Amino acid sequence: MLKKSTLYKKLILVVVVIITSFVILLIGLNNLVSEKSKPYLLDKENINVTCKTGLVLGTSRYLISGGTNPYFKYRIEAASDLIKNHNIEFIIVSGDNRTKAYNEPKVMRKALIEKGVSSKRIVMDYAGLRTLDSVIRTKKVFGQDRFIIISQKFHVERAVYIARYHGIEAYGYVADDVPISKDYYTHIREVFARAKMFLDLYILNTSPKHLGKEEIIK
Repeated sequence: MLKKSTLYKKLILVVVVIITSFVILLIGLNNLVSEKSKPYLLDKENINVTCKTGLVLGTSRYLISGGTNPYFKYRIEAASDLIKNHNIEFIIVSGDNRTKAYNEPKVMRKALIEKGVSSKRIVMDYAGLRTLDSVIRTKKVFGQDRFIIISQKFHVERAVYIARYHGIEAYGYVADDVPISKDYYTHIREVFARAKMFLDLYILNTSPKHLGKEEIIK
């Protein structure tokens, strides 16, 4: 009969092996997404791809603390630059509209107009509840098979991976990022978001929560 101390040591070893394997798996999946998406990320100084439509992935304009969300600020700046200085006709602002008081697309539209973007060139997607929804809806609802996704690099990489998996010719336009030292939580969360993405794509075959009627952008 095993002594309790020996049994505990074996249990601890098993737990350590499981945790280590899980961490290695997360790192591997994370690196795979970055590697597969890398060829489709555009250099701000040399955009060698022409698309009619850009897709801005939503986030809140303000932090819980009350200050401006830098992720929002940088995405709006990148989208404004893209539509003003490159051959983009329309920008889809896709985000969450869970309540009347929380409407990411409406706020993004307002911010783009403040940057001088014509309202006629902004299309609002109110059902971009998550990245997968935003990407697939851009194809199935708005009829776009080829577009540029705008967000921070870590987010763009995942969005491009989702799009390419679904046969969409998507590219990524990288907005300025927030240093990991100032927001490590978001970058850690992204590692788990990528693992969840693999479940959605390869096991669960997840679809957008809402599709609805087509609103083809012409």
